[in-house]
Amino acid sequence: MNKAYWAVFLIITFIITLPISWWVLSKANFTYGYLHDYAGISQHIEQFAPINNYKKDFANTSKGTRVELFYGIVKSIENHGIGLESLSYLDKDKRHVQLLSDAEIIHLKDVAILLKTTLLVAGVLALFWLMIVFWLRFKKINLPPAKQVIISTVLIVLVLVGILLLGPSKVFNQLHIWVFPDNHQWFFYYEESLMSTMMKAPDLFAYIGAMWFLVSMIFTFILWKILNRFLRI
Repeated sequence: MNKAYWAVFLIITFIITLPISWWVLSKANFTYGYLHDYAGISQHIEQFAPINNYKKDFANTSKGTRVELFYGIVKSIENHGIGLESLSYLDKDKRHVQLLSDAEIIHLKDVAILLKTTLLVAGVLALFWLMIVFWLRFKKINLPPAKQVIISTVLIVLVLVGILLLGPSKVFNQLHIWVFPDNHQWFFYYEESLMSTMMKAPDLFAYIGAMWFLVSMIFTFILWKILNRFLRI
């Protein structure tokens, strides 16, 4: 196998680690509690929640409430969007206020479909990956030297960095245009959306994307090392 084939195989190996990485990060609530304090989310909420045109008193909620609500969104997305309508917080009169608008619920259900599709593709690729592994074992082909793997990894990273250099907001917006239905709202102003406010969109998604990428890379190298031993038995 030449370098191009090994690069493709490495990318497939990376993709099949995405579901594992997502599961690990979701169990940690994507470190939302930490990011709330150290990524400017708390200050962002204090700035924009009071001027929300539709929902009041969210600025007075505790960090614990916000962490719990974000966890509820994550769990609902993983559960086909079920439960999004029930997410709420208490206003100053101790009345339950629904966190999400109808448009936001529709959007998050679209996200749930996208996540399910992504994980399904990763599952199919995992079967294809196993076929390649057993073919390599049958042909007694070993993995390339670590140096070659590292070079391929660096090239992948450089491509991703190059895409991001186009502008994080531009990349964020274009991806949404590509993957979501034309008649479904996906852009929400802070003054209209507590969802966007509590996530400091799109900043939080950049952190989540970076964590997802790094954790997947770690699992990729672990899997690569295990595979290397398997092929040498």
